[in-house]
Amino acid sequence: MRSYLRASAWLAAFVAGVPALWLVAVVVALWGWSWVAFAVPYLGLFGLAFLVGLLPLALLRFRPDWLRALAAAAVVYALASFTPVVAEMTRYPYHVVRCGGLPVVASGFMAAMSYNVPGDEFYTTPLQDRFFCTEEEARAAGYRHYP
Repeated sequence: MRSYLRASAWLAAFVAGVPALWLVAVVVALWGWSWVAFAVPYLGLFGLAFLVGLLPLALLRFRPDWLRALAAAAVVYALASFTPVVAEMTRYPYHVVRCGGLPVVASGFMAAMSYNVPGDEFYTTPLQDRFFCTEEEARAAGYRHYP
């Protein structure tokens, strides 16, 4: 039991602690913007990843504990990369940092080929198809502004 608790702590570090450092970088990039709406879903995602990771952690039976937790975290990351909503959420922070702020989000949903900019009423953050740093990039890719 003590070994499982120690491995659980390592798992928390791998699936929540390390990505939380990335989240801090995103919050810094969003300085001056409302970053709470961005951070809350990700904190929930980290908690869910930890809970999902407890199952492979319980099934794996090898030492050392940190290596077992790392293997369980790898399982969680592999599952996350193929889960539709989660896979899109994992790309969004990269674009926030790359663009130095909130990106332009575009969607091809129902062939609408539209985009929204930060501040638009229907601007949604991580659940979109494509991300651009500027409106010009979005228009060049064939998207139109949806007010």
